[in-house]
Amino acid sequence: MAVTMCPGQNTAFWRPGDIFEIICPACGAKVEFFKDDARRKCPGCGHLFSNPKLNEGCAKWCRFADKCLGLNPEVRKD
Repeated sequence: MAVTMCPGQNTAFWRPGDIFEIICPACGAKVEFFKDDARRKCPGCGHLFSNPKLNEGCAKWCRFADKCLGLNPEVRKD
């Protein structure tokens, strides 16, 4: 049996803008985010910060959200 991937996680369904850059709030360096990244570490200063554009969409109701995104949106930490 084939393992199915959530359409939201499958990059074949992504659109322009689903990969974007955010300025690090600590040092001003550019940090690349994918739309499904909950957090990223700045390569410049190491500051860990949340994705301000994270769309939790189906993760709010999907029972596999913690396995899919690596987070539970009910217990989101910034």
